[in-house]
Amino acid sequence: MAYLVLARKYRPQTFEEIYAQDHITKILKNTIELDRTAHAYLFTGPRGVGKTSLARIYAKSLNCLNNGPTITPCNECQNCIEITQGISADVIEIDGASNTGVEDIRDLQRELMYSPSNSRYKIYIIDEVHMLSKNAFNALLKTLEEPPESIIFIFATTEPHKVLPTIISRCQRFDFNRIPIPAIIERLKSICEIEKISIDDDALFMIAKKADGSMRDAQSLMDQVLAYGKEHTTLDDVLSIFGIVHTDVYNQILHCIVDKDASKIIHLLHDILEKGNDIQEFLNGILDYIRNILLLKVEIDIPVMSDANKKAMMDIGSKFQENDLLYLMSLLIKTKTDIKSSNSPILVAEMSFVKLTKLSELQSLDKILETIYKGETQIAEEPEKISSPQPEVDIQSKTEEAKTILEKEVQEEKPKIEELTVQIIEENIKNIIQKLKKEKPIVGNYFEKSKLENVSNNIVHNTVANSMSHKMLEDNKTIISEIFSNHFNLKIRVEFTLHKVEKEKVITNPTLEDIKSESPGLADFIEKTDSIIS
Repeated sequence: MAYLVLARKYRPQTFEEIYAQDHITKILKNTIELDRTAHAYLFTGPRGVGKTSLARIYAKSLNCLNNGPTITPCNECQNCIEITQGISADVIEIDGASNTGVEDIRDLQRELMYSPSNSRYKIYIIDEVHMLSKNAFNALLKTLEEPPESIIFIFATTEPHKVLPTIISRCQRFDFNRIPIPAIIERLKSICEIEKISIDDDALFMIAKKADGSMRDAQSLMDQVLAYGKEHTTLDDVLSIFGIVHTDVYNQILHCIVDKDASKIIHLLHDILEKGNDIQEFLNGILDYIRNILLLKVEIDIPVMSDANKKAMMDIGSKFQENDLLYLMSLLIKTKTDIKSSNSPILVAEMSFVKLTKLSELQSLDKILETIYKGETQIAEEPEKISSPQPEVDIQSKTEEAKTILEKEVQEEKPKIEELTVQIIEENIKNIIQKLKKEKPIVGNYFEKSKLENVSNNIVHNTVANSMSHKMLEDNKTIISEIFSNHFNLKIRVEFTLHKVEKEKVITNPTLEDIKSESPGLADFIEKTDSIIS
C-alpha cells in the first residue's frame, strides 16, 4: 500500500479528536441529542483547524447505521466507512472553487429531488464556498431557505467576508479558532508515540510554532522531518530542514544593538542570508523574539517556552526600555513592507539594521515635546571652541524678565490720558472698532455706523439711527465699555441713544397755490401751458 501522509492517516474521526473547538463540538452534540438539527451550517476559520473533518464527523453522527443519530459514531458500519473515505452517495463533498457557476448549482438542485439512498439525511459539504459566484449564490438562496426535510447543507470557508450576507443569514455560523501551540504539541507527541519516532520537545515546539495554529500544517511539517531520515531528531535538525534562524542569533543581534556594533550586526545579517534563509521569515522570527521579550517585561508568562530561553530573553530585555522594544518592532515591520516593494531587499535590510544600532542616539517624540514644554532647548554638540567661560544662565529668571519687559512695552503703547475727549476718541476709534470686530464682528459693524455725539466725565455718548442697531448695541454695551477702558487705561462707560430722523411732510393732491409756494417755476410752467393737475 502506498504511504499515507500523517494529515490523512491521523485525521479526526470523533468529536473528541477535534482540538481547541470545544465551543462548537458541544453545540453540535447537543443538536443531535435534542433532535434540533438545522438545515444549514457555516463553518469558518483558518486552514487546517478541522472544518471539513468536523463536517464529516457530524455527517457520520447523523447517518450512523448502528447507533445514529448519535454523538459517538461507530466508524465501523457501511455509512461511517464510506463517509470517512469520501465515497458516500448520501454525503456529497463539493469543491466550491471548481463548481462556481449557476449551472453547477442547478445540477445540485436537481439532485435534491432524490431522497437519500441508505441514510437518514442527504448532506452536502461545500468546501471553500466563498469561491461561488454571486449568481450561483443567488440561485442557491431559495433552496437553502426551504430545502427538503432530509437535506442538510454544511458550508466551509476561510474567508467568510466573501460570502453573501443573505447566505450567512440562512445558516448557523460557527467560527473555528486557531489551534494553540500546546494542543498541537500534545497531538504530535501522541503521533510520535504511535509511529515510534524519537524527537526532542524543543523540536516539536518549533514545528508547532511554524504551523501557526494549523494542525494539518503541523502534521505535514512532521512528514518532512520524518523524511529527513534520522533516528533521533533534534532542534538543530528542524531549524536546518525549515531554514529557521536559531534564537541565539536573535539574542546576538540585540546585543549588537546594545553595543552599537553596526559591523557585527551586518555580518550576522549576511551569514543568515548566505545560508539561504528567507529574509521575510527571518524578520518574522526576530519580531516574534522581541515580542516575547516585551511580554516578559510586562510580566506576562509564556508557558510553552523553556526556562533557558526565558532567562536569556529576560537578561537581554533588562537592557531595553519598553519604548525601545516598541520602536525596534515598528522599524522592523516597516522594513518588511519596504522590502516587498524594493528591487534591492538586502540593501533595505542593511540600512534598517544599521539604524537599529543607532537606537540610543534617537529621541522619542514624547521626550522632544516634553523638552519643548519645559522651555529647555538642546543644541547639537559642536566642536569645542577656545573662549572665556560664560556665566550660567538661569532660564526661569530670563523668562520672567522677558515677560515683565513685554508687559511694560504693552502698557507703554496705550495712550496715557487723564480725561477722555472727542478728539482723543476720533484719533483712536479705528483701533477700537478693529478690536471690537475681532471679538464681536456683528456688534462691531453696528457700532461703526453709530455717531459720536459728545464725551463728558469719561462717558461716551453715541446716537443710533434705528431701533435694531440700538437694541444690539445696548445689549453689548458692557463689552464695548470694557474695550474702551482697556484701550485708554481709564474707567469708561459708553451709552447709546436712539435718534429717529423725522420724515419730510408730503402733500397729497396739491393745489396750484401749494405748488407756487414749493416750486414757483413749476407753477409758472403749468399756468403758461394750461396743464391740468391730476
